[in-house]
Amino acid sequence: MDKEENNPAPTTLNLGEFIASIPAMLGMVPNHSIVIATITITGRVGAVARVDHNPATVISAVDKLKQTAQADAVNVALVSAHSDGDTAEDTLLVATRRAHALGLEVPIATVISEYTAGAFYFDFPSATSGYLTDPRTSAIAAERAVEGRAPFAASRDALAAELAVIDDTPALFARQWEARHTRAEAPQATDAENLDTYRAAIRDRRALTAIEAAALAVTLADNPKARDIALYFSQRDGAEAILTDAARHTAGYARFAILSILATVTYAHGNGARAGVAIEAIESEAAHETQIPKLAVLMRQVLDHAMHPDGMTSVLEAGHKILPDFGLTDED
Repeated sequence: MDKEENNPAPTTLNLGEFIASIPAMLGMVPNHSIVIATITITGRVGAVARVDHNPATVISAVDKLKQTAQADAVNVALVSAHSDGDTAEDTLLVATRRAHALGLEVPIATVISEYTAGAFYFDFPSATSGYLTDPRTSAIAAERAVEGRAPFAASRDALAAELAVIDDTPALFARQWEARHTRAEAPQATDAENLDTYRAAIRDRRALTAIEAAALAVTLADNPKARDIALYFSQRDGAEAILTDAARHTAGYARFAILSILATVTYAHGNGARAGVAIEAIESEAAHETQIPKLAVLMRQVLDHAMHPDGMTSVLEAGHKILPDFGLTDED
């Protein structure tokens, strides 16, 4: 996992670059939101939260980020986006006061009308202003596009739409039934083959076919160890886009297994909004709580408590130890 992907500048934060890069950090354009980011003394961006313009919610978010941030994260940056300037400034003031009460510095406290190229922004601590460049051409957004990661969306609804199932239900369930039948004949060999196909897709930067997506989803749903290996493979660039596409070709518990992996990986990459939408999709589609995978339950706790993304490293690495169980080895 690239631990520098959320760093807009090597040692210091450039105001314009930082503001423009926020949608790529979150995975969505945060209009009508306030974004709170922890910053280390070297200028590295840590945990990032997007919250609605509600004073109680904002205070809670600042508290959680303070509790979970790395020890050297002594600063917070605040960007408040809202078409109503008074609302944007009022929420920004609440967040700034709370941060100061917790002993945090606020080097950036910016108000912006909307996240679109040419929008005017004003930063209070530095008393500087400017016009936003295109967020989709920011350094971080461009880096994610080159790496093949899932692009950021215009809103949370757009994120949800990217995960919506696009196949006809009969064809979809027929593929999953066939995948289960194939797996039942030789579970170990089938799981190893499906995992290797997934790893090859990441390496070759190609989407899984609908049949491959169904087969992988069934393997992940039926074999917890396979899930751990998939998490390990998913650290590589391009996995988010592949998992996002695969989720659209699956249904039921098998789909939940894919979404759980997607949520974990995107959160570890600093993409909390996309992770949250993936977990919400599971929760809304599950017929009852017992259908929700344990990994999804874990990720709900991670999201609710704003855990630092670096804290997910051990979860992603766990599969390395059991590669031999599937006859798999690391590839150069």
